[in-house]
Amino acid sequence: MEKNIDEKLREIEQMQDRNWQKLSFNLRKHLDLWSHANMDANWKDMKLSYWPIICNIGINGCTPSELSRKSMIPKQNISRTIKELEALGMIESKSSEVDKRSEVLFLSQKGKELTYKANNNVMEMNNIYRKVVGAAELEITITALNKILVYHEDLQKNS
Repeated sequence: MEKNIDEKLREIEQMQDRNWQKLSFNLRKHLDLWSHANMDANWKDMKLSYWPIICNIGINGCTPSELSRKSMIPKQNISRTIKELEALGMIESKSSEVDKRSEVLFLSQKGKELTYKANNNVMEMNNIYRKVVGAAELEITITALNKILVYHEDLQKNS
């Protein structure tokens, strides 16, 4: 029995370049390293954990509940991050015009500038990827990843 498991594990090990979990983990780590290396010196106070919040607020604002759903971060964890980002002057909250009891989060001018610069850096990385794999393969990859994300988002909605 033990030898059978060893053989099966060897088969799996030989397919590591096809293992989604390993690929996504390694890519995420490389992107984090790239982000650290390419962050503007003025962003030294920004933690990588802030980016899902900053990137999901959007130009029209977002409620904390919407932000939690979009960023896939529990509401309890988001509250602390929101306070930290407000203290850094990256976001601001205002009472909702629809429901005065709830708040809507907006990017401050500083947050907008940061988001704009960061997105320009991301577009530079996309250009590098385009050179590495070609425009057609990059488009196929992005389309496939978006379909996989929608699949997982649908699973979450239905659970």
